[in-house]
Amino acid sequence: MTVSFEGFPRILERTALRPGRWFVAADGARPLLCLVTALESRGDPVTLAFAATGVEVVDIAVVGLSALSGPYCTVEDEVVFAPGLAEGRPMLSAPLRRAFRAGALLRLRNGDLGIGFVTEPDGAAAIVSLANGQPAEGFDLVFERWSLSLRRAGLQTLIGHFKPLSSLSQRRRV
Repeated sequence: MTVSFEGFPRILERTALRPGRWFVAADGARPLLCLVTALESRGDPVTLAFAATGVEVVDIAVVGLSALSGPYCTVEDEVVFAPGLAEGRPMLSAPLRRAFRAGALLRLRNGDLGIGFVTEPDGAAAIVSLANGQPAEGFDLVFERWSLSLRRAGLQTLIGHFKPLSSLSQRRRV
């Protein structure tokens, strides 16, 4: 019998976590898929943490790298972001050219995908490339709803969907 390991993760040292690096950290027993950005807050690299907070729901948190406790490990799968909420079937979504909400998936002017978020503690809007973690100046398209999946050997596993609460639904709840 042959035993093989495909994409077996490795443990990373904190010094290996440079801008553009995807890694997995832990929040208790819950895994966090993280991206180190080139932005800093109070001298600490800003990290975007993607977590499944509910059934097929992805939440994004802006966290300082020092706030994430180790161990950290490599991501051996392809990280796949897709506009829309449907898995396995095409979904027509209208591209928009306007300001973005925190968590919006953005097509950057250079063709990369990026994500918009609000930095702490000043609350300024920022955009980083999902390919290299570098700040981006501009974008062409905004997709407020998107899905996050991991792909390995042609098989894709949905982690969840991101869908911001609309201001209308927030007003109804108050």
